[in-house]
Amino acid sequence: MSIKKLYSNELLASFEYSNIYRDYDFYYVTTSDKYIKSGAAFLDIDDIKISALQFESGKSFWVMLPKSGTSRAEFVRLLNEKEDGDSLSIKSMTSCSIPEHLLTQLFLNALTSPVDEMISFNNLSGKLLCFRPSWINKDKENFIWGMQCLEVKVGNDMCVKLVAHRMTALALKKQMKFEKRKLQDYPQYEFSYNNNTLKRVSNENKNRRENFIIKPVDGERGSITFFDFTNYETFSCTKMGVLYDIFNALHDEFGKYIHVKFKEYNIDKVLEYKRTSLEAYKDVVKKEILNSGINIVDVIQSETSEDYLQDVADEIKKIIPEVKCSVGKRLSKKKFNVRYIHDKSFYLDSEVDAHQENMENYVVQHITVENFKHQSSAAVYNILKELVIKKDIANGKITLVDWSKYGYKSDWLFGVVAEGVYYFMTIHPDGLFKIEALKRNLFTMTEYDKYMDYFGLNEENKNEYRGVIGLIKDADGNINLIKDTNMYSMPDYTAMGDILKNVDSEGRFPGKDVVTWLRAVMNITDKIKVQAELDIVIPHIDVNTEYTKSDIMGLFKGIATKKEVVRYVFENTGSMLYSYLRGEEERREYLSGNIDINYFDYDDTYAKYSVGEIGNGMKYTIERASVVREIQAVEGGKLIFKKLLPLMGVEFVRYGMLTVVPFPFKYLREYIVKKEQL
Repeated sequence: MSIKKLYSNELLASFEYSNIYRDYDFYYVTTSDKYIKSGAAFLDIDDIKISALQFESGKSFWVMLPKSGTSRAEFVRLLNEKEDGDSLSIKSMTSCSIPEHLLTQLFLNALTSPVDEMISFNNLSGKLLCFRPSWINKDKENFIWGMQCLEVKVGNDMCVKLVAHRMTALALKKQMKFEKRKLQDYPQYEFSYNNNTLKRVSNENKNRRENFIIKPVDGERGSITFFDFTNYETFSCTKMGVLYDIFNALHDEFGKYIHVKFKEYNIDKVLEYKRTSLEAYKDVVKKEILNSGINIVDVIQSETSEDYLQDVADEIKKIIPEVKCSVGKRLSKKKFNVRYIHDKSFYLDSEVDAHQENMENYVVQHITVENFKHQSSAAVYNILKELVIKKDIANGKITLVDWSKYGYKSDWLFGVVAEGVYYFMTIHPDGLFKIEALKRNLFTMTEYDKYMDYFGLNEENKNEYRGVIGLIKDADGNINLIKDTNMYSMPDYTAMGDILKNVDSEGRFPGKDVVTWLRAVMNITDKIKVQAELDIVIPHIDVNTEYTKSDIMGLFKGIATKKEVVRYVFENTGSMLYSYLRGEEERREYLSGNIDINYFDYDDTYAKYSVGEIGNGMKYTIERASVVREIQAVEGGKLIFKKLLPLMGVEFVRYGMLTVVPFPFKYLREYIVKKEQL
């Protein structure tokens, strides 16, 4: 069995510095003012052919120019005309002295949009922004009021960030909030219908209703699907599809200067799950709900709230028909309570906040007027599950799952910090637990003070323990930290993109060739059912007719036959008739790291893990990337996190999905919310 790999977003770049030196000049420009007033408008200076611009901050940027273009003296003169010359410092740089992430970014920013391709690259504001026509939003009059764009950014750790932005026409400016930054401070852009690109607006054309700024209307944000392998068209409109085009273009345009690939890791341990096993907790939820019953409390008391909450009660009964569910005005100590209130923003200017009322002796789950969708069975079921978790917290015992099944023979400690308060949860082998909330006390030192140091809130250790989101400790005193990173796992998007592009390419095949292929498959295969189906199909093929890919695939009913034919035709002609990418073998080859729970050590102190989609029965779409988190063993201790991997094999934290940190952290978060309400 082949080793599963995790394909990361960490770039490995190598440069042909002699070629770069021969063909390009680089400058580093800084200002003594608060910021460079002209910003990326330097790109529009007609007399300078700038290949790329990359801002480090508002006070400095890097410039890449073709060697045959502008001399240094001319470049300095033209920049000083654009900006206050006394404030600028302009330094010539050799490519080998530029940090590799910035040099990589400059070459990415220098990409020119391909002709007749459904993507555009724009080095706007010193950023690489990419567009697809399908991301454009128009009204009935064909007016473009908004669009998505994707920023491709290389961090100083060489991790590629794919950031979705929302661009909005000024026609909708009244629907935007300008609190931190005024409208006039936003660069404006205009859209070119000829080549689907954006360019900066000239001063005389500013403030037109059709101009764009990079900002969403209030309540929206940029959102682009991470990956979809339904077909080449859907793939192209995802983050991975854009990355596929970007790095193909980088290779084609600048291959003699820069070579890039993404870092791969061998996965040491994989935990795979089937949905049926992940849903075992639902029996516990049903039992608890039937034992306690549901009391829905109407805090809103509007004209429609009573009918609305009766609908909620009816939805609960659809899930658990036997449940006793009532709608009332007071909390019940015997029943589970569902409390109907407004969201937090409603109470900002009010002396009374329904979220902050003391409910210490009650098990309560809030639903809000603004956000709760009772038509969603998943949302309704989430209420029931959350109530059981809250009961567990009140009773100090995990019942939603059988803790003893994990086989832990001693205590485990889980820790987090929130608003300067440290929370530690000790779980015993029988599932009983205790949560303590602690603050630092200079006069009373406890064993917990050392644990607090690991969260990096102190000045002396904030760099060493940056990004810590959780702590775990075993009975032997080994402590592991869970840390956020800029890494995420990717599918083998290059191979999958090539397959999907191949399938999408047009092809018409003579009937006589089709007959030849099928006879060859019939002679090679040892599958009796495949032979039988081919024996029936071959006589009906018209050798004088041309067949498309879909025509050929439509000849067969059996999946096994189709796969055999697809494999043979690809291996012998290079043409892919159809893509089979969801099977177990294909998932292992192309999607490992994006499905199930994956873990790997890379020395005695550090490890990494990712939690992806449930591989069994997965769909064609992966909405979000799987973040790769780092595990650090401290004080010479052992890596122990691997023992806790099963605690992420639950779906009750994120409905229908695996959870990304061990589920006791969910209990800690709920405990913190409850404490804040007291």
